[in-house]
Amino acid sequence: MARQRLDPQLESMIIFDGVGINISKGKRRQGGGRRHRLRRFAGEQSRSGSWVLRGISAQIGAGESVAVLGLKNSGRTEFVRLAAGTLIPDEGSVRRRESVLPMVDLGRAFDRGFTVRQNIYLLGGLLGMTPERVEDALTQIVETAGITSNIDKYMGRASALSRQKLAWTIAMATQAKTFAVDEMLVVGDPEFRKRCLEQIKILKAAGTTFLVATEAPRKFEGFFDRAIVLHDGGVVADSSFADGLALLRELRLANSITDNAETKSDPKARPESEDGF
Repeated sequence: MARQRLDPQLESMIIFDGVGINISKGKRRQGGGRRHRLRRFAGEQSRSGSWVLRGISAQIGAGESVAVLGLKNSGRTEFVRLAAGTLIPDEGSVRRRESVLPMVDLGRAFDRGFTVRQNIYLLGGLLGMTPERVEDALTQIVETAGITSNIDKYMGRASALSRQKLAWTIAMATQAKTFAVDEMLVVGDPEFRKRCLEQIKILKAAGTTFLVATEAPRKFEGFFDRAIVLHDGGVVADSSFADGLALLRELRLANSITDNAETKSDPKARPESEDGF
């Protein structure tokens, strides 16, 4: 798990203070970016890029379930990664009261050349679990993910659906108090998704904090306490979930109208007639 500086005295679980992230075209800077900074200092790399997010200030309270909404490429993923510390801001700061567990592309951490059992220890360790904790949770993990009979088979044989279910189950086994989630709050087939939703509702009732970037927020109506809506690199609303949904609909409608207008005004976008004129 990403190294996170914690401040137990914070009133909120996560605090964004004037945060900005600048990402170069075609290259996403991860972690602390020390190697990239050294290259820039040495003149080997330019700092050209675009601000995905800038001037972001927000607070996530303990026990809250907050949806991060926005259009495509609005910075939803970057927002939750900043919260979890897997992205480091170029300006401003992100402070945390307790560790934040990142549920972002967890399936990519699996090694297809290792067995399922080995991969459970691998991902569990990356998420902060000790080998002893993984050992204690192993039976529950494989039973919940439905892969008990395949535990000593190579991960390369597992389907994408099985990898999703396994990654989700390992993340839940960490018993984290705060989750930063990118599109994988529930995963798998309909039956497993139902079980996921039941589990996260139990965690929410127990005071667990959820920060979730989602492009399908309607699936979770009744779960979220509020919504943060991102647009043009900033926060345009920090409101109730219902108001956030309404604003997202307006943004999608405006974006659709703009796209249609640009298509009509661009001769190259118009289909040619059969006779070529």
